[in-house]
Amino acid sequence: MAGLSGCRRSRGDGLVWALGWLPDVEYGNLWVGMDKGYFRQEGVRVGYLPGGPNAPQPVVVVAAQQASLGDAEWLPFLDAVAQDNDFVIVASQFPILPTGLISLPKRPMLKPADLVGGRFLVQGPSERNELDATFRINHLPMDYKLIPVGFSPEALLNGEGDAYFCYVTNQPTMLENMGLRQGKDFFVTKIYDLGYKVPSSLLFVDRVTLTTKRRQIVGFLKGLLRARADSLVDPTIAARLAVEKYGGDLGLDLKQQVTLNRLQMPLQVEAGATIPFWFQKQGIANMYAVAAVTGRTNLPSPERMVDLSLLEEAYRSVAEDRRG
Repeated sequence: MAGLSGCRRSRGDGLVWALGWLPDVEYGNLWVGMDKGYFRQEGVRVGYLPGGPNAPQPVVVVAAQQASLGDAEWLPFLDAVAQDNDFVIVASQFPILPTGLISLPKRPMLKPADLVGGRFLVQGPSERNELDATFRINHLPMDYKLIPVGFSPEALLNGEGDAYFCYVTNQPTMLENMGLRQGKDFFVTKIYDLGYKVPSSLLFVDRVTLTTKRRQIVGFLKGLLRARADSLVDPTIAARLAVEKYGGDLGLDLKQQVTLNRLQMPLQVEAGATIPFWFQKQGIANMYAVAAVTGRTNLPSPERMVDLSLLEEAYRSVAEDRRG
């Protein structure tokens, strides 16, 4: 475990975040908050467990009480709740979903109808779930083919598929670094803009943690908000921490991590919102609509599964601290 040496359980006096992915700049707000002592200033001891392709999913780690909180996508989160896990969402790292499709001029995919009959290069089950739900939410015929692929879009250039499932903050930059121009040589369409308007990387805790550690969770969210404000001023801070410290053994490229951090920050605030990591009632309605079309029914009420009051409290407190 990283960040809280010697502690494997979540029931101590601190909070442990089970990451859904590798410790790169996607978690830059965590790195800045830890490095600058923002969590410590709130009286919260914070650690983390790295994620990645070979790590257990955060819903499993939190259910096993090896972490206090985790980040998960909506459909896997629901599947965990269906297995009698009493989880509650307290924020979203990305209220605007960061996934998308890269397509080429010979077969552009710019609107839902363009997806029908497509060959999609995808990496894993989360991407498959999103694509399936996008077809269903748009009432499209389920006519498509999924082709397993790695994390490089070169398979698309080699003609192995019609569209590559990407993170809009990452793989398009790879193509630009190869000299290709977005909007001319290739197109990027957010899954969000194709109708799957579901918040991503949902931060969740179990109800016992929510009840017994509310103050610590609010302090943790305050630290994330303060860290994000720093990244808005200088996106290199979090990127450097990811490259040199927290993801130091991953071989990360500083320039790429700075670009990723710069591109991901607009996705952390929903259109029309003022609070980062927060999403509106329409977002919750969209989440339940997606659950319905994918056959996930008899769900707990939104009031039971989503509690953004801690984030709102943290935001107000940060604002008061600044005024003070």
